[in-house]
Amino acid sequence: MFKLILIYEVSFVLFWNILYHSNSGVENWFEERILSAIYTVLSTMALGFAIVYTIYITAKISGVLDKVKKIKDPRRDLTK
Repeated sequence: MFKLILIYEVSFVLFWNILYHSNSGVENWFEERILSAIYTVLSTMALGFAIVYTIYITAKISGVLDKVKKIKDPRRDLTK
C-alpha cells in the first residue's frame, strides 16, 4: 500500500508541474486566488487517491490481484 501511495504522489506532482508550466495563465490564477488554488490541488489529489484506492480494493476483492501475483517473472530462472 505504501508503494501505491508513493507512486500516486509522484504522478500527482508530475501532473501538476506539467499543468502549471504548460499554461501561462495558471501563474496569475495562483497569485490572485491562492485559496482556490490550494483547494483545487488538494481536492484533485483526494479524488485521485479515492479512484486509485477503489481500483485497488476492487482488484483485491475480485481476485485479480492474486492472479497477477502468481504470474512468474520471465526475467528470473527459477529452476536453478
